[in-house]
Amino acid sequence: MVTRRTLRNAADDADAERFIGRHAELDVATRLLDPDARTRILFVHGPGGIGKSATLRAIGRLGADAGCTVVALDPRRLAEGFDVELDALLADPPPRPLVLVDEADTLGSRLAEVRDRLLDALPDTARVVLGGREGPDPSWRTGGLDAIVADLALAPLADDEAVKVLGIRGVPADQQPPIVAWAQGSPLALSVAAAAPGSTDGQPLAVALEARLTSWLAGRSMLDVAPDVLEVAALAPLVDARLLAAALPARPTREAMRQLAALPVVERFGERLALHAVLAAAIRARLDATAPERVRTLSRRMVEQLGTRARLGDMGALIEMSQFIRDPQMQAAIANLPSTTVFPSRPQPGELAALAASQGFAEGPDWEEVARWAERRWAHELCVRRRDGTIVLFGGFDRTADVPELGPVTDSLRRAAASTEVDPVRSYSGIVLFATASDHEHMEATRLGAGALMHQHGVGDMQAVLIHYPAPDRRPMEVIQAIASDVPDKLPRPVALSDFRPLGVVGFVEQIVLGELGVAPTRSDAVTLLAETDDPQREEQLRALLDRVFDQSASDQRLRGAIELAHLGPRRSERECLNALHVSRSTWFRLLRQARERVLQADASTS
Repeated sequence: MVTRRTLRNAADDADAERFIGRHAELDVATRLLDPDARTRILFVHGPGGIGKSATLRAIGRLGADAGCTVVALDPRRLAEGFDVELDALLADPPPRPLVLVDEADTLGSRLAEVRDRLLDALPDTARVVLGGREGPDPSWRTGGLDAIVADLALAPLADDEAVKVLGIRGVPADQQPPIVAWAQGSPLALSVAAAAPGSTDGQPLAVALEARLTSWLAGRSMLDVAPDVLEVAALAPLVDARLLAAALPARPTREAMRQLAALPVVERFGERLALHAVLAAAIRARLDATAPERVRTLSRRMVEQLGTRARLGDMGALIEMSQFIRDPQMQAAIANLPSTTVFPSRPQPGELAALAASQGFAEGPDWEEVARWAERRWAHELCVRRRDGTIVLFGGFDRTADVPELGPVTDSLRRAAASTEVDPVRSYSGIVLFATASDHEHMEATRLGAGALMHQHGVGDMQAVLIHYPAPDRRPMEVIQAIASDVPDKLPRPVALSDFRPLGVVGFVEQIVLGELGVAPTRSDAVTLLAETDDPQREEQLRALLDRVFDQSASDQRLRGAIELAHLGPRRSERECLNALHVSRSTWFRLLRQARERVLQADASTS
């Protein structure tokens, strides 16, 4: 009997033929499908347009070849339709099902319920693959689930794979290089470009491809929002009303935010909005090609606004500002872009000891000292984990002024701080342990660990970080050398210094971004006056500014006192500042934040 082929069969064959690359990802899926595999559930995740749906379909083909019964559930259907499909599967599951759930994020709070129903009804021969933008949340790591759950983060396609994608879709070789550069490894962008590669209607390639991508994503070539508002959303990782007002001071902010939020290519994150990542990259490419001066102007305004917010204690603003960095080496070192492989976290009790035992640190000559330091509880503890929860990096830090005298490690950190003359109150010293991992994981962990320390610190004037690495051979030197150097003094143990003086970590990041843009900062002089430098002229100018900002009322004088203690000599420890004002640590930082805000805002209004 000859089985009649349908158009659906032809579409499936074409889909399989043009699926390029993802060899490592399909290897993971192949191991998942092994009947003896421990893993039963796999999360495939990544940003929009990265190829999640195509990868799930490829996994489905592998499953069918391996003898599984493939069941695809689509939560984007009406709830009743999805429930009917799910009920039918769970009422009579096949002997060896492979369940594919694409766009699992759309289930929202129902995902936990669906998970539990699958766990309770499917046979232990089943495999479940979920696709979404986010990896599994912590609830997938409890109750023993971590033993059977794994996740797979999709990265952009490499350039050679992108060339193959375009080639198999008929794009001539001479047209491929600019498209590959424009697409930046996005399968969606490559698909859009390949749909009509030769026709640009006389427009620059980036302009034509952006219009085509907009039509693909939004269903129309023009979006109901002012072009300059869309450009701001493309340049910024997240947009809120304050950032939009800073970038476009003449535009009514409320209406612009309303228009932006209504777009089908925009997601809401609390009060902030994010443009679809692939479309944002396309708009940036078009602006870089056709309006570089506009990129500089808009970016400068937003970076300076984020810098001011970060100086006032909004460490989220510092993270967003770091995402403007374009230099690959600096981006790999400090740009706090989300990672597809690891994530920052806080260590749990006992995890440091377990890490030390499994990675050989406990056998080192300095472990007794490090363990005693850990028992005292560092001011800041952080770790960076793989998606399966295992630790790649552990860090413990104290304010340099509070580093105890315990042995050669702490002695080296104290001596390094003294020789480099970092401010012991506005710098941190500690240790960083790397687990055995790939170079890429070490690089990503270093970047996210730095961001986690800055976020925990909570104040933008951190001047320096001194680190001892018990396993220096595991350091990703290409990344670390971008922001740190070994202290040259002869010390009992080596120490690396990240020096953000004179403007602190916020000013350091801000200068990198503005330098890349080729523009000089135009912010008010108060930022420079609040820098931590032993400059009599700076102190004199700051006192004159304080005379203008604060009146003689008790509340104003209290705020002025906080600024003077923090920014005018002689240098004082945090304890001395608390005692001088008779306040708690939390009240001290609140007063300092309010005082800095008054100084910055008043100076900006008179500049």
